[in-house]
Amino acid sequence: MSPTSTAARARIIAIVSALFACLAEPCLAAEQAPSSYGPWTVDVGLAARLRPVHLGASRYTTDLLPILEVNYGDRLTFSLDDGLTLALWRSGGWSAGPVVEYRQSYNDRLPRRAYTMDDAVEIGGFIKRRTAIGEFELRTRKAVSGYDGWSGDLAFDTGGQVAPNWKVGAEARLSWADSSFSREYFGLRRNPARSMSLPRFGENDFYSAGVELDAARAIGPRLSIVATISEDRILGEEWESPLLASRNIVTAGLGLTYRFGRLAEPGEP
Repeated sequence: MSPTSTAARARIIAIVSALFACLAEPCLAAEQAPSSYGPWTVDVGLAARLRPVHLGASRYTTDLLPILEVNYGDRLTFSLDDGLTLALWRSGGWSAGPVVEYRQSYNDRLPRRAYTMDDAVEIGGFIKRRTAIGEFELRTRKAVSGYDGWSGDLAFDTGGQVAPNWKVGAEARLSWADSSFSREYFGLRRNPARSMSLPRFGENDFYSAGVELDAARAIGPRLSIVATISEDRILGEEWESPLLASRNIVTAGLGLTYRFGRLAEPGEP
């Protein structure tokens, strides 16, 4: 293991230890019934994040990330991390509708002659199936800026309220992006823009598989400490790129959020 990888691993372990130390602190708040809100909720906050300097890097850096999440029941959700979804069709445990996402690019400490990739806005659709143990969701999107290609995800999410002041969640996911994405990130050159009406699969497509764990501890009716850690593994052997020093993508974050919304009165459904 290289000194850089050892240092990065030590920083990840330190971040994870801090997450558990802050979340497990018993004196932060007395255990009490979780607060209930009306259909609209808005969460705002700030988080410290550990992430790779660029996709495929073995070096890591830290930054500050704003938190913004808006929910209107099960119909509309928005977050800086997960994008905007609007459930236009719902039937039983099924729902579907449009999705818009913002893909942030990591461009720190790129090798010489590497192309600095712009952030991308992606527009597409989703279909979701809710079950007794969690939710399965499939998304497909077309980038209208940045790499100008197609991408998609298949994910399973589970979790919920496990104690009066505690919420936990977990996600397992498979991700795909077409060769426009992999060439932009790993080809060291800008991929020529091309018009595609439908997604298509090729030998140089990008694939990854990962898991994510999230936790939130309420320290008041509206204030919460939130933590997240995830690891994704870049799959396939088709790239021989100076950018691909590591196939493991680890991110971790610790933050504080404040919730806006109408607090339900005691006994109100």
